[in-house]
Amino acid sequence: MNRKLGILFLISVLLAFLAGYFIDSLVPSIRENNAEDMISFIEEELENYYYYDLDDDMKHQAYINSIRAAIDTYASLNNDPYTRLISAPMNGIPRSDESFIGFGISFIYEDEGLLVNDLIKNSPAIGKLIPGDMVIGLRSNNEDIYFYTMTQDEVYQLLSGNVDETKTLIVKTADDDVIYVDITLSNIETPTVYTLSLNQSDIAYIKIDTFSQSVDDVTIGSAVLFDQILRSLEETILNGQERTLILDLRDNPGGALSALHNSNEQGVIRGIVQQLLPLNTDLPLFSLESYAGTDIFYGGLSSKKPYDIKVLVNEHSASAAEVLAAALKVGENYTLYGSETFGKGVYQNQRFLFESRGVNYYLSYTEGPWFYGDRMSVIDTPLEVEPITQQGIKTLSPMIYPGEMSLDQVSNLLSSYQKFLNIYFNYEGLDKLRTDGYFDQKTADAILLFTTLEHTSLTSELSRDVALTMDRVYRELLHDLSNDHQLNELIGVILSS
Repeated sequence: MNRKLGILFLISVLLAFLAGYFIDSLVPSIRENNAEDMISFIEEELENYYYYDLDDDMKHQAYINSIRAAIDTYASLNNDPYTRLISAPMNGIPRSDESFIGFGISFIYEDEGLLVNDLIKNSPAIGKLIPGDMVIGLRSNNEDIYFYTMTQDEVYQLLSGNVDETKTLIVKTADDDVIYVDITLSNIETPTVYTLSLNQSDIAYIKIDTFSQSVDDVTIGSAVLFDQILRSLEETILNGQERTLILDLRDNPGGALSALHNSNEQGVIRGIVQQLLPLNTDLPLFSLESYAGTDIFYGGLSSKKPYDIKVLVNEHSASAAEVLAAALKVGENYTLYGSETFGKGVYQNQRFLFESRGVNYYLSYTEGPWFYGDRMSVIDTPLEVEPITQQGIKTLSPMIYPGEMSLDQVSNLLSSYQKFLNIYFNYEGLDKLRTDGYFDQKTADAILLFTTLEHTSLTSELSRDVALTMDRVYRELLHDLSNDHQLNELIGVILSS
């Protein structure tokens, strides 16, 4: 018995050796470190032996997915949620960080199409699309083209275009109706830095929405814009005694740290930190760690600004916005107001990889942690903020249309419409509508009154037309500074001091 088992073992070893030799002869080895050769080899093998045909679109998608998978793997292994592959259509995205040509919608890409979740200020889609709509295709030359048959890059190419070009979108509403919506592409201004009048003779205001680096022939950069605006304000509102600059960093997710400091590079405009804070080599403002070591950053002025600076932040102020807020706090103990910041203690960089089929691909990666003051991190030591709680319209997220609703129906999505109506009518106490998503008689009465005041078709139901009107009014109120409770409270603090 043992002899038979021994013979069987020898035969199995021989077969394994022959099989290995056969496979090794049939499939030449590919070095692990030559990924592109491996992808090409797989394509060749599949074209030779695969049952199905491989077209160029399949090969292109496989190539992109392989790059994305590699980046995602590295990020996952390092527990890094910020490193990823970014794709952006060349003609459908901002031509610079200050403007772009498009529909002005924010969306989630799904298998069926683009699920609208927000509209950008001054979007030509306001009044035509609402959050909850699904853009499932485009009508061109009397032909309906549906996105589920296309790759993501092909969809972006199809939607891109030029100013004043009208495109007919195929939209599936939350009511399961499929409609055609004509929207004309426009040049939408998205300035990273801008000023607004507060109607105060001694209080100036600068809002920074994000930080962009200067790129020749593409974008001027946030540092240049900030410098231009600050100089203008210093010649006017900030020129005098007891003046105050409000620097608004709320809802700023960060961006290019080069906008904060030029690393003393010759011929490059000073960063915003250098424009606002004096140079004191005994007082490091912030430091950046990377694989190459640690860089320490200081201010750039010969003396302190003659006016006070108040900084507005909130829970959506992150990364570079937190760095600037921390530098202002450390450098001259300027007070931060609002709510505690996001607490993102790392910073990112971005590298252009390649262009393919009208789409630019970038690698966004974590470059390292940053610290403020004496090596403090916002993760462990949050920035000290004087609390001012936001109220009113600014507390609402965009309303997502749940589909047509009427008396005694229930939807969680109805809750945001009820909250909006409470703010719109300034309801207080017993007059306030319930906000649990149950459609009661008070909700129906409020909708009827709303449609009466907004001069639309009278109804007590929540229809798509009513939702479109509510969305438009919501955005008008949202961008009215008189409805910004935090800002107005801060102005009151300044005036009373």
